[in-house]
Amino acid sequence: MQTLYPEQLNQYLERSGVPPVLLLFGDDLLLRMDAIDSIRQHFGQDAEKYHWIQSKDFDWKQLSELEQSMSLFGSNTLIELELPENKPGKEGSNALHSYASQLPENHTLVVIGSYLKKEHQNSRWFKSLSQHGPLIRTQSPDKGRLPAFIHKRAQKYQLQLANGVPELLSDWFEGNLLALDQELRKWQLLSDSGIITQDFLTDASSDSSRFNVFALQESIQAGNYKEALHRLTRLLDEEDDFHRFAWILQREVQLLTTLKNSGNNLDVSAVFRRNMIWSNQQPGYMKRAESLSIDALHQLHYLIERLEMALKQDSGESPLILTVHLLGLLCQQGTNHLNTTEYLNTFSQPFQTEHSFISL
Repeated sequence: MQTLYPEQLNQYLERSGVPPVLLLFGDDLLLRMDAIDSIRQHFGQDAEKYHWIQSKDFDWKQLSELEQSMSLFGSNTLIELELPENKPGKEGSNALHSYASQLPENHTLVVIGSYLKKEHQNSRWFKSLSQHGPLIRTQSPDKGRLPAFIHKRAQKYQLQLANGVPELLSDWFEGNLLALDQELRKWQLLSDSGIITQDFLTDASSDSSRFNVFALQESIQAGNYKEALHRLTRLLDEEDDFHRFAWILQREVQLLTTLKNSGNNLDVSAVFRRNMIWSNQQPGYMKRAESLSIDALHQLHYLIERLEMALKQDSGESPLILTVHLLGLLCQQGTNHLNTTEYLNTFSQPFQTEHSFISL
């Protein structure tokens, strides 16, 4: 079985043409999308195109029915079949094996899945299909190869990365190349010179934060509870997606916990790079972590758990009220006029007459 990587796919298709079968497997969404786009471009606008996603009630008969109908017309046909769990089941395995044994002319089956394990490669359906086309692995480059990948990706958008920027972006976007690509597209519009420096990234991040959920993070970092509530209200006017707010708050709690428990072996600079914390913000984080009491830390983790239960399991608690509690406790770390116990008792009191959830 021939194995290709996404950067080799175009050359392969130009040299060998589109084969009857292509196996596209890997966890990276951006690389998968790139590969699918390349395949579609080689088919052109006139080809028949189908995109199926296997589900519980997926009808495998349509594969053979499409094969029979296409044989009447003889046009080029592209069939994209997504297997979300890489397991077509018994019926699907039989259908794919049968398809591989009688390949129709003039059309290509692209089977798309996530990370490919040995058990998948040893399955009957996979072995049958792999005899008729290559495997394209869409796995994110490892950390050592990631800066070179980022540098090349930036060139696609006519961007030049200054020294140190590819390594910095590797820390930020490892495992999320789709987000990296979106940022590069944005920077292409924002940059006058096309040169991306660390100063440019600082300015771009600051500008963007005024318009999205990271503005809430700025208020938390400053310990400004009133401003944090105001920004939360503004964000809720635009959307009611507490999952995004929960992610920001969980990130803050985890970062403060890591810094609070930091020992001599912790690379604090690496921690800040991974969390996209700029140099001018780092002293504030260190100060907040030092002043954070163990009781407050436990309360923060407890509130995060309750917020996740409310969002994911409909526990009955209000995500809004839990979010307000979290904001209060996080912002209180920047003040000195109240201790944690006094603050929490005062803060939770207004809600106790209307809501019956646990009093802090």
